[in-house]
Amino acid sequence: MDVAIAGLGRMGRALARRLLDQGHRVAVWNRSPGPARALGDAGAEVVGDLAGAWAGGRPVVTLLADDAAVEAVCGELVAAAPAGALLVEMSTISAAASERVAARAEAAGVRYLRAPVSGNPSAVTAGDLGIIVSGDRAAFDDALPLLAAIGPKVFHVGDGEQARIMKLALNAIIAGTTQLLAEAITLGEAHGLRRTDMLEVMAGSAVASPFIGYKTAALVGRDYTPTFTTALLAKDLALAVDAAGDDLPLPVTELVRRLVDEAVDEGLGELDLLALLPHLQHRAGRPTDVPVPARGRAGAGVPRAARRRPPGGCRARG
Repeated sequence: MDVAIAGLGRMGRALARRLLDQGHRVAVWNRSPGPARALGDAGAEVVGDLAGAWAGGRPVVTLLADDAAVEAVCGELVAAAPAGALLVEMSTISAAASERVAARAEAAGVRYLRAPVSGNPSAVTAGDLGIIVSGDRAAFDDALPLLAAIGPKVFHVGDGEQARIMKLALNAIIAGTTQLLAEAITLGEAHGLRRTDMLEVMAGSAVASPFIGYKTAALVGRDYTPTFTTALLAKDLALAVDAAGDDLPLPVTELVRRLVDEAVDEGLGELDLLALLPHLQHRAGRPTDVPVPARGRAGAGVPRAARRRPPGGCRARG
């Protein structure tokens, strides 16, 4: 099949390579040329502008950093798209930004699917990615072969912005799990338990989960190479709190969000979200897995707009 991918961060690159490895014809675009050139060397077609992504009527997949990037890139794509084109937007963004893209797509006759993913680049490579989709059911059915090639676990959850909210809900659970994991390890090690033993017991207990399994080797090796950064987690928790607005209390999410923001303020934002552990170790006055830099100015590493809860929130439309 033919597909174009716009946005070549860690996830976009992994997705492109997976499709190339399966023998699909992949075109790529990125604002900075380096990642596109590397994929071109691997057999992808490099397109020089977003209009070229639509060549031959192929679908376009976008994986971008935030609301602003999605609105800018998808705005250009929609303006250049032929009628009936299929746009699959896989970033983690707010429902409000997604609604604005949807309105522009509808006005231009572009079929628009929200398809945020659950998993990291390793999950893409292993063929274990989850994809949460909402949008027109007929468009979803047309996109299903492509989605299944990207990741085998594909869920259609509604015809509006439901996929955006589902992804934020998942990331709230991941954030809470990571914080509790950090607390359990810190408590256990303070009382003489070995981390390897603790993780082995967790794996054989009722609290076992794929997420803890994914993170066990990194925790044992004190490896904070990011698969998902603490700064990006801060952004997503801010989006989740905003989505709740003033009507839905999220007390645990609010608390974990503050702890994640503190970790970013300490200079841990570009480490894996497991940086919640050295952040807690530092607070407890215990040896830390990695050096914790001197506390920086409030908000360092997280855009101010992402840290602030805007009034009114955004709502998923049923």
